[in-house]
Amino acid sequence: MSVGEHQLFREALANVVDWSMPQFQADAEKRDAYQAIFKPDPSLKLSPKQSYEYSSYYWCRRLEVVFDRLENIRRMMGRFPSKKKDEHKSVLLQEWIVYNYEMYTIVYQSILDITLLLVNTIFVMGNPYKKCDYRTVYDNTRIDGTGVRRILEKLSKTTSKYREGKNLLVHRGQRVKLPLETETLDAIDITNMAIKLGMDVDYIKESLLEFLSIHTRKQLLAVMEKECEEIESQIEELFDELLPYYRMMRSFTIGAGTLAPPQP
Repeated sequence: MSVGEHQLFREALANVVDWSMPQFQADAEKRDAYQAIFKPDPSLKLSPKQSYEYSSYYWCRRLEVVFDRLENIRRMMGRFPSKKKDEHKSVLLQEWIVYNYEMYTIVYQSILDITLLLVNTIFVMGNPYKKCDYRTVYDNTRIDGTGVRRILEKLSKTTSKYREGKNLLVHRGQRVKLPLETETLDAIDITNMAIKLGMDVDYIKESLLEFLSIHTRKQLLAVMEKECEEIESQIEELFDELLPYYRMMRSFTIGAGTLAPPQP
């Protein structure tokens, strides 16, 4: 089951559509404001209930977008640029693989961050977005007696493999290490250096290129596919846990402003 097919996502979407679309259709000038479905805007004049529904849908939707991106990255990884467009395809191939894998690690790591924001919203913790770190959400007493902490622990462990690499890439410009066999990494490096130094690379183009395009892609895609299945299963488990609390919180009559989206 995908994130978008889960009952939590379906109910969150339906509840937002109930009040947003009539206003959207009634006044064209409000269309920018009702992009709130896709972009949080604390200035919107929503009722407490609408604020809760809109924020809950927004973070569910962000998770769905993330999984769509991960799928697109895996698809792009297997569709190398046309050989006709660049005679130095060996170099382009390496950069293509590394670039897509680096994007994959960044997007994959973001799943935990978005999940924390969703939990913060569902349980009305009231933490500003910038303060929704793992420890703040994990220690909040509003999730006492639920299975949320256990799932957060699993998500943290699952995404931790890319935390250091993503931080080094984003903040220091260092390359993310590919999870490949040493022989494969050596072949990529040798190919790249030979071409940069202007060496006779006919053998490399014909032999190593075939090796890289088939062997490397299969290795990486197998790793990525397994990781995506693992974390999507954990998100589905979290959604199962969140659904009854989402329904309960919507049924409460809460004072004005209590459920307003936190300031970014």
